[in-house]
Amino acid sequence: MHNWDYPKNKNTKKNEKWFLERLLTYGFGEEKIDKELLKRHFNNLRIPEHAKAFFELLLWNKPY
Repeated sequence: MHNWDYPKNKNTKKNEKWFLERLLTYGFGEEKIDKELLKRHFNNLRIPEHAKAFFELLLWNKPY
């Protein structure tokens, strides 16, 4: 992910939610999402509803 507001230290607890939101909104590039990290922050992420429905299907096999 290449973004102008990308933090230098993306792995801090403080930036986890922010990092996931940017990754899911602007694209993955070469990055991979940590499944447990996504599950931990999923309910608090501010991403489009269609994206949430897609990730619910992938993570928990929950139909829309």
